[in-house]
Amino acid sequence: MGPRIVIYCCANSVIVPEESVEKAMSERGAEIQMVRLPCTGRTDTLYILKAIEAGAHLALVVGCPEGQCQFIEGNLRAKMRVRFANRLLAEAGLGAERVRMVNLSPAEADRFPAALNEAIDKARELGAWRAEDEAAPRKRG
Repeated sequence: MGPRIVIYCCANSVIVPEESVEKAMSERGAEIQMVRLPCTGRTDTLYILKAIEAGAHLALVVGCPEGQCQFIEGNLRAKMRVRFANRLLAEAGLGAERVRMVNLSPAEADRFPAALNEAIDKARELGAWRAEDEAAPRKRG
């Protein structure tokens, strides 16, 4: 089973090309869940941690470039929450690299596949944080 990634994506940032996600899922063996948000400032540390707890190897937050947030500082809030989530995960012994943030404008859709591939590589390197996640199929429901 490939790495599981949850992507939290700002509705005003890059429009994530579905073909990039589908290609990553089929060619790279990744399991990807997309969560669209009105702004990455709405990203909650608890939701990020719940995604990791539920078996995601990595969470990727995709927001607007700094200084270009439609909601003034939503992407800066998201950046602080990403740092906080990584700090909590590090304190729990799960590593400080399970949550990443990338800033892309709507005109930078061509940069998304590289960011996604980098996240997949990192997720594969990190592996599941629980041994049973690697062995057992994921429960849905």
